[in-house]
Amino acid sequence: MKKILVAGAGHGGLVAAAKLADAGYDVTVLEARKEGTLGHDWEDGFSLGNLAKVLGITVDDLPSDLWRPRGDGAFFSPSKDTKIVVHYGPTGQRVVWRKTLINMLLDHAVKHGVEIRYGVKVLGPAVEKDRVTGVITSEGKVDADLVIDAAGAFSPVRLGLPDEFGIDKMPKPGDVFYGHRGYYSKAYEYQPDIGFEVYLYHEKEQGLSWFDTSREGCDVLVGRVFPLSPEKVEEQHALFRKDHPWFGTELLHGGTFAIIPVRRPLTLMVADGYAAVGDSAFMTTPMNGMGIDLSLLAGGLLADTIIKHGSAQAKDLWKYNRAYHILYGANNARNHGLKGALLALPYEAIDFFFENGIIQSADLEGAGDNTSLPVLIQKLIRGMKHPKWFFTLLGGLMKGTAAAKLYRKPPEEFSLPEINEWGKKIESKDVKVEVRAH
Repeated sequence: MKKILVAGAGHGGLVAAAKLADAGYDVTVLEARKEGTLGHDWEDGFSLGNLAKVLGITVDDLPSDLWRPRGDGAFFSPSKDTKIVVHYGPTGQRVVWRKTLINMLLDHAVKHGVEIRYGVKVLGPAVEKDRVTGVITSEGKVDADLVIDAAGAFSPVRLGLPDEFGIDKMPKPGDVFYGHRGYYSKAYEYQPDIGFEVYLYHEKEQGLSWFDTSREGCDVLVGRVFPLSPEKVEEQHALFRKDHPWFGTELLHGGTFAIIPVRRPLTLMVADGYAAVGDSAFMTTPMNGMGIDLSLLAGGLLADTIIKHGSAQAKDLWKYNRAYHILYGANNARNHGLKGALLALPYEAIDFFFENGIIQSADLEGAGDNTSLPVLIQKLIRGMKHPKWFFTLLGGLMKGTAAAKLYRKPPEEFSLPEINEWGKKIESKDVKVEVRAH
């Protein structure tokens, strides 16, 4: 195996590309956008340690002005009558501009010998004799021994794979988050004690919004499980301005739409000549859509597997697939159960959980990790005031926990019948979500 293509300049794809090129492989990244236009014009949080490891340096070697603390967060119930404060520690959440991050990864990849071809749109996979042999692009077919899919939640490569490959292609309702985010000016100078505010079921719609009053301006996110229109975003901004009169109108950064996967990772993410990474494999935390750390870790894990086995066969790539689920996928499967339960409930139920202490600070900070027996007993006592809602929430947690156990025990070897059966068991633990009228 010599030639490797990376479809899309995603975080995990770039990490894998740099490591593989450094090991002597011929690696090319195909990216539809123009050079200098990659990365959302906004900030996100992740571990600086993971970035430093990718770059082969220490955290102290990173630029001192690379990140800023976002501080503690205040989570509001749908009625806005109940607020829960989450304390993130002395420095709060560390956030970094996405454009800065992607440019660091691009530079790192090029430095290690990766060729990046901009303005080349990947249209789908090239498949011959039950294996991926390259991609079809806006410039024609490009052959490769292996295609690393880093083209996002609706990757044309994954969507174009034959059904016989057994790879889940389309996300279910509630598995994708449609967001609009922009940084706006302040109408006048104001800084609340807790600047980062998160609104669950904002304006009684499935999804969330946030309003972060930073030093420079107002970071405003509107997110739903249904596609957003510019009119819907303007409507939500107008409602925000009633409670936040310092919310100015001048756009400073962002102002763009994004599609973010918010589901458990693909159970099967490899085939002969194919491996998915990052958003293409749904490697995010379902409750908040954060996936940079997971993508960085997965990119390194994929590259290490390829280098060790020197193969693009599914039987060897499965070792990457399997290791990812044991190390990271299981936790996100548990998180997926909680997210599904919350989306399946009416907004009145979320109000009830906030008001009665069933959802607490530790739940929001850990996103489903707060499930010890004493905690659950206390929740049960409070939740019996409205048992139907409570048991829907508890059922989501239990299904997520059961799915996590399955994720930790994937088949030892690549056997499509065994993997399909394992995947069906996991799928049976999903909470069905219906996207309600809006």
